[in-house]
Amino acid sequence: MKPKSLIFILTFTAAVFLLAGCSESAGKEPEGKLAYRSRGIALLADGDYHGAMDSFTAALSCSNGLIETADIDISYYMAVAQYKMGDAEGAWQTLDSIIAIRPGDDGAYYVRGKIELALGAIDEALRDFDMTVSLAPDNYDRYVGIYEELHAKGYDSEASGYLERALAAGDKLSDYNKGVVEYYMGSYTDARSDLETARKTQNNESLTLYLGKTYEALGDMSYAMTLYSDYIRENPSAGRLYEQLARCRLETGDYEGALEVIETGLDLGGGEGAGGMMFDRVVAYERLYDFESAKRSIEEYLQIYPDDTTALRENVFLSSR
Repeated sequence: MKPKSLIFILTFTAAVFLLAGCSESAGKEPEGKLAYRSRGIALLADGDYHGAMDSFTAALSCSNGLIETADIDISYYMAVAQYKMGDAEGAWQTLDSIIAIRPGDDGAYYVRGKIELALGAIDEALRDFDMTVSLAPDNYDRYVGIYEELHAKGYDSEASGYLERALAAGDKLSDYNKGVVEYYMGSYTDARSDLETARKTQNNESLTLYLGKTYEALGDMSYAMTLYSDYIRENPSAGRLYEQLARCRLETGDYEGALEVIETGLDLGGGEGAGGMMFDRVVAYERLYDFESAKRSIEEYLQIYPDDTTALRENVFLSSR
């Protein structure tokens, strides 16, 4: 991939004030931009990526001609929508435009690195990930995020290096960050201790997820499910916890219970866990020998994730049932 920043800057700038979507008085009505942005985010969460793109484009067209912080924020979401639509190259170009305008934006390098990794451009991805942590060396969530991305693609050696760099921070690491790093390094007892300490002063979705996964790794599946269930009861939009709770129920053979959790989670939007829940729904139906429902579910999944090779193989299997 060769950057064409000047072209992208011109395209990006033009899009801000030339594309259709707002009236000429939009500059006097900033709430129009925010409304389109909010609608786009909602559509993105629901999996309507084309609709989200239309809303984000309309939001950018509401600008008064100057590129503002809100436009950069909207462009981040636009890049996500492009990537989810299968337009990885378009997403890369959008992020390249952001970086050309704001070269110190560590978040843009991080997201562009994720897309490069997905495109198989490992050298470019590592270069952007390194730039991310050099620009924001104290953002330890990023080290973990980079680890997760690299590990998922099988680059375990490179992934471990980012955990080691995070641990090198020593006392600068919060109990939460230390616990997460320890979890990924397989030090589950230490991770449980640090995450439980963090839980005394904070309680959020990410902490609950990692604490629960730590208990799973230590063999206490029952308590892990209690953690997820209790948090969901008070915070019903925690998509990743629905996904993890459903997987726990699948592992324990409670397939009906897993489907109940999945349907509830998806009805609430799913959030980050939507894709995982949609695929696990296929698995649950298969294990219940309800192959007709499994076929319908895999078709729905492939409409949103058409390039998922695992799902494509699963579809071939189900077509013979």
